[in-house]
Amino acid sequence: MHSRENPPVARILYQSFTDPALHQPYLSRLAGYLDDISSPGITFEVRGISPADTQLGRLSELRCGVQSVAGIIEAEREGFDAVLVGHFQDACLFEARTAVDIPVIGHGEASMHQACMLGGRVGIVSIDPVYLPWHDEQIRRYGLESRVVDVRYMRITPDQAVAAYDDPAAYRAIRAMFVDAAESMVRDNRVDVVMSAGGLFALLSVGDLDLHVEGALIANPTYLAVKQAEMALSIAKLNGTPVSRGGTYSRASQQAVNELLALAGKES
Repeated sequence: MHSRENPPVARILYQSFTDPALHQPYLSRLAGYLDDISSPGITFEVRGISPADTQLGRLSELRCGVQSVAGIIEAEREGFDAVLVGHFQDACLFEARTAVDIPVIGHGEASMHQACMLGGRVGIVSIDPVYLPWHDEQIRRYGLESRVVDVRYMRITPDQAVAAYDDPAAYRAIRAMFVDAAESMVRDNRVDVVMSAGGLFALLSVGDLDLHVEGALIANPTYLAVKQAEMALSIAKLNGTPVSRGGTYSRASQQAVNELLALAGKES
């Protein structure tokens, strides 16, 4: 816990794609976890999206992504120093970086790159097969085809994952699905680092000291993304800019920002 005698030197918004009302058990636990793992002087504030991203698929990802970008623009105006998009699919991540002058870190991008520093062959376990094509596209976009070599899945909804926080039997069932997928990746593709594609299972299992897979390290993607967010603050301060403005992340015009806010029902 951060002492009140030591005021924060940086504030980071954790932009979740879960609903603040419906998924409160997850968001409350997440806030506590972020407080536990963040570096001294850095605080995280968790915010969600309503409706949440529960209708798994591209259209819901787009809708939530637009709402996320609007929230990130507002966060910069409120004085946040960085934003961690706490959604592994990184919906509208690149677009968000063009809209603000603070670092915007993607849960999926950051954790996958960090996982590649922990082993030679990485595998990820998604919550549902609907996301397999999306993860394949992420891996190609980030240039990780030779390192993130396998993607498997469980069959759970976000609501089921959230309910498992207070249901040990439900957690054991989800844990078994994760372990089965992880073991198959180790066996079939010699994966030596495994992590969940997102924070739902990562937070569910954070206190499970018996969770292991023979032959592979289980990495926590939320922890990896948090540390990348903290590093991004230092890099932005050193460079004077959160990202290069020369190409991919060319700064959006103010009119484009205002139009995005209007689309999301926010005031410019």
